[in-house]
Amino acid sequence: MYKAKQVMGTFLVVFFCLSLSGCWFVLGGAAGGGTAIYFKGRLQEDIGRNMHEVHEATRSALVSLNLPVEKEEKKVDSTSFESKYPDGTNVWINLSYRSANTTRITIRVGIVGDESRSRQIWEEIRRHLN
Repeated sequence: MYKAKQVMGTFLVVFFCLSLSGCWFVLGGAAGGGTAIYFKGRLQEDIGRNMHEVHEATRSALVSLNLPVEKEEKKVDSTSFESKYPDGTNVWINLSYRSANTTRITIRVGIVGDESRSRQIWEEIRRHLN
């Protein structure tokens, strides 16, 4: 009985801490593969595509969304894009090499993050990958 109370107490403390921090993300999505996770103002996912494919899809998606590439920095194991919405909101997209066929994409819109715009960009990138 004591163990059950201890487990329940721990669960409640974690639940309330996450609720107060505003950093909720879908735990089910974190456990399942292929779901972009929004956490601390960034949308992030590891996708089963090589860096070159994701780079080209990202560039095409930005053009499709009328988001001009203001800065692009390409390194051996990463690429970063900077863009801006017409209202002045900044967009940062980072691609990181994870393996030959896996690339991590991280999208941040605005200083504190904008989940709906981040997901819109991600969906456009995915559309260009298919």
